[in-house]
Amino acid sequence: MTLLISTPGVYSRPDGIVGVSGPDRIPYLHSLLSQDFENAAIGTVAEFLYLDGKGDHLASGTAVVHAEAVYLIVPASLAADVAERLDRFRFMMQCEVTDLSGDWAVASVRGPGQVEAPGAPSRPMTAAPHAPGIVLRDRDGGVDLVGPTEWVTARVAELDLPAASAEDWDRWRISAARPAWGSEIGPGRRSQELGLLPTHVHLKKGCYPGQESIAKIHNLGRPRRALALLESDAPLAVGAALGEGRRPGEVTSAAATEDGRTIALGLVPFTDGALPATVATPAGQATVVKAVGAGLSQPGA
Repeated sequence: MTLLISTPGVYSRPDGIVGVSGPDRIPYLHSLLSQDFENAAIGTVAEFLYLDGKGDHLASGTAVVHAEAVYLIVPASLAADVAERLDRFRFMMQCEVTDLSGDWAVASVRGPGQVEAPGAPSRPMTAAPHAPGIVLRDRDGGVDLVGPTEWVTARVAELDLPAASAEDWDRWRISAARPAWGSEIGPGRRSQELGLLPTHVHLKKGCYPGQESIAKIHNLGRPRRALALLESDAPLAVGAALGEGRRPGEVTSAAATEDGRTIALGLVPFTDGALPATVATPAGQATVVKAVGAGLSQPGA
């Protein structure tokens, strides 16, 4: 039994939540984040990047467009900083930024295929109000419960599913080829090489910090490596070199499977302009399963 992969379970995520309310919340967030909020209907769920002027990552997360506010689900370590930055730059905009992390929580239900939970919408990347909280459908079929901590705790108890550990969650997100803040996403890495453009960026929206860097690399450049899902019969350690030569890639996340193999995410150098089928590791050859973001359509392309 592999919880969250072959067997449904629920994980109480240690994430932070920042609420942005007020009449100017949509144009304000549209001007700062990588997604198109001006054309986002109520109930839209969108992953986003918060970049500096050079295109370096300040934060990443998931935005939920609610009738009363936009809720930004971000890593707990970033919530206070994101709230402070958003509050600092709003100037005359009529919006209020609140760090809800101490009062709100997030729990994620995952399993094989599309999982079910009361109030969950059927369409991926949409959310439905379930006062006083919100239930959203993930793009891979999972369900997230977002709201006041007591409400989330009560909803989780009603589901009567086994509780997943942080290790279970990491194994699931690696198998789903989901980059995480700190492991894959962070300063010094380009959004393109991490495969984030199809899920986190809208190419046709107006200016925002880092947009010029995104557009330049998308139109003119090509990363020398790409984040990919790997499989290996031998253990792989985070930081292990991938490929040979002076500029190898590296393993960024790894987890053992039930049958003793290793699944991992890693930055794999291109060979003749494409990802190779296998890549050398200190433990032997690993199979390159797919690039992160492969096969997904690009918003605004």
